[in-house]
Amino acid sequence: MRSNQAREIIGRRMRELRDAAGAHLSEVAVRSGWHKSHLSRVERGITKPSQGLVEWYDGAFGGSGALVQQYLDLETAVTSDRQQTRRDSRQIPPVSATHLLQGGGSVPCDYDRDDRCFLVSETVPDGTLVWTGEVFPKRWTLHNAGPTGWRGRWLTRQGRPGVAGWLRSPERIRVPDTPHGHTVTVHVELQAPDVPGACTAYFKMTDENGRPYFPDPVFEPLHCTVMAQWVA
Repeated sequence: MRSNQAREIIGRRMRELRDAAGAHLSEVAVRSGWHKSHLSRVERGITKPSQGLVEWYDGAFGGSGALVQQYLDLETAVTSDRQQTRRDSRQIPPVSATHLLQGGGSVPCDYDRDDRCFLVSETVPDGTLVWTGEVFPKRWTLHNAGPTGWRGRWLTRQGRPGVAGWLRSPERIRVPDTPHGHTVTVHVELQAPDVPGACTAYFKMTDENGRPYFPDPVFEPLHCTVMAQWVA
């Protein structure tokens, strides 16, 4: 995972916790001591938050330690990606066909900068109430708006499933081969954690080795965010 993706994920998660608590950004700025503009940039994924700010959000908005754990998991994922990038740069010959981004990070062998994926529709809207431990289906309908067909692609899970704040899911889900200009629906079963609160799952379209087709931060990961509540 790249640092810009990690910033977007943790920023979005912080915003979700704040929204769930019904707190306005100006109110949070007064309570926390961090400037409102800084908080806004953090929540939009522009600026990386400090661990202290993440810990404040976690404590103030009932993260139960899950937000801090997600932050640490994302830090680990970014470090791992950087190490993999260095290994790739040593293993792949420095020729024009090399599939490395200018800013670092490897991409699939059939990577095309003109590739485009648009979300047409999805089930389970953000904020849907589910029971703790509940298994439920999620579907994304995607449109291949790029110049070539999709073959051998997957939706690969980002983050660490199975802990508070994260939905459980398969590590990856096969994307059916999709010709240019066509749509496809991808199905996945998700499971809420055993503790209540906002919980999320993020997926990126990758090849079988987990290398992303849409590394540009403009293309946000597919996600599902629900509110788990105790079974009555």
